[in-house]
Amino acid sequence: MNKVLKLLTSRAFIVSALMFIEIVLIASVLIFLAHLFLPIFFLFLLSNIIIVIGIINRNYNPMFKIAWLIPVLAIPVCGALFYIMFGRTRLNRKNTKRLTLAYNSAGGFLSADNELLTRLGARTPHIAREALYIMQSSRTDIFEFTETEYLSPGIAFFEKLVSELKKAKNFIFIEYFIINEGEMWETIKHILSEKQNCGVEIRVMYDDMGSAISGVPPAFQQDLRKLGFNVAVFNPYKPSLDKFLNYRDHRKVCIIDGKVAFTGGINIADEYIGINDRFGHWQDSGIMLRGDAVNRITVMYLQMWTFTTNQPPEYEDYMVDFRANHDGYVIPFSDEPLIQDLICESAYINIIANATKYVYICAPYLIIDQNVSSALIRAAKSGIDIKIITPGTPDKKLVYYMTQSNYRDLIAAGVNVYEFTPGFIHNKTIVSDDEKAIVGTANFDYRSFYMHFENGVWLYGSKAVMQAKSSFENALALSRKVTREQIEETPFGRRLMCSLLKVFAPLL
Repeated sequence: MNKVLKLLTSRAFIVSALMFIEIVLIASVLIFLAHLFLPIFFLFLLSNIIIVIGIINRNYNPMFKIAWLIPVLAIPVCGALFYIMFGRTRLNRKNTKRLTLAYNSAGGFLSADNELLTRLGARTPHIAREALYIMQSSRTDIFEFTETEYLSPGIAFFEKLVSELKKAKNFIFIEYFIINEGEMWETIKHILSEKQNCGVEIRVMYDDMGSAISGVPPAFQQDLRKLGFNVAVFNPYKPSLDKFLNYRDHRKVCIIDGKVAFTGGINIADEYIGINDRFGHWQDSGIMLRGDAVNRITVMYLQMWTFTTNQPPEYEDYMVDFRANHDGYVIPFSDEPLIQDLICESAYINIIANATKYVYICAPYLIIDQNVSSALIRAAKSGIDIKIITPGTPDKKLVYYMTQSNYRDLIAAGVNVYEFTPGFIHNKTIVSDDEKAIVGTANFDYRSFYMHFENGVWLYGSKAVMQAKSSFENALALSRKVTREQIEETPFGRRLMCSLLKVFAPLL
């Protein structure tokens, strides 16, 4: 009862309820007018035809088009209204201009190391092509003097993060999709407060919807400002029908003095470090970088800070000339709706397509489009060992069923799918051939590929690659393989629901 009351009085529920009421009122008025006045009905009909033509001619994934064409055609007024608010995957002019200015503000800090790429290409042309794609699409660079450490489970990540935070001398930048009160955040906040009192600059940026849904109190940002922190709230969650609410900052970054950076799947909330076990054992991972690649992550952070606050930063104040030992090659990158290349999805597909031995994937949500599905199937049929681990215990039942709806075709093609039996696996990692990996924030789903602001780290020949493989193998030992027989034994009702969910997966 207390949980229900807490949910009903939460800001996330109240704002969502107000938005729903707004949508219902607008739709009711439109439907009433359409039935009352014949000319208005034909006007709505014409609008629907224009929207349908627009959807067909957009450079969208075909599954995305189908998912929207069905409601627009089946429910003319409401379907069109929902598409206008939530269906378009490009930012409006205002936010596009803001984001362009923010990303262009980095100026000379976006230069690429073409000499290093040329050296890499002379030895391994296919690796250089993967690197070049990410560098050009995400306007980033390749680095060779960055030490890497793959950290799993979440508690190992947390312990290393705390250790490095305590060493900060100049600045700490934090950006997370979810910051929720609890033991993890209290520990970090205490360190940040101590460091702020010692003159260390503290910046905290978080996604408002992600944190609101997780239960962060309304006065959260005011409390942080009272501690002296600089605070930025990405895309405040409010009862507005502005479609920009559909875009979220799903990135997870902590930068310390421009020398050390952390990223990966771990948010700041107790379940990520195993304190809250409502989904069984929560398996997660992240990566620590120490060296010259951290400067690029600092630039990415300041670009997002500028976009969120309209405050132009002084990049040179935070650029650090620091090189660690050579540990392979590292490319930090970001992905955002301004860029139509679908960088995260394409980077995953490139690793799958170029594999010669194996591809191992950890995916909390396997809601893939035809491009990813085809790449996995082609690789499996070509003799590549494809293994995918998904959760055994879902955090969201609907998403879990959508994940399962993709099993049949993959397993039939020879892809090996496993479910993590101890609970929920939240790792977002792909590793291949003992040489390449991507560790980041993007899920294998439509929201990450099309609408979220994401970030990741492409690795070649780095220590973290083999650490990621070892972590995968440990999780695999605790997972059960999904067989064709299990798929065939799925009740008809569940199979029907999965089929329907697969059609509408791009909308969720």
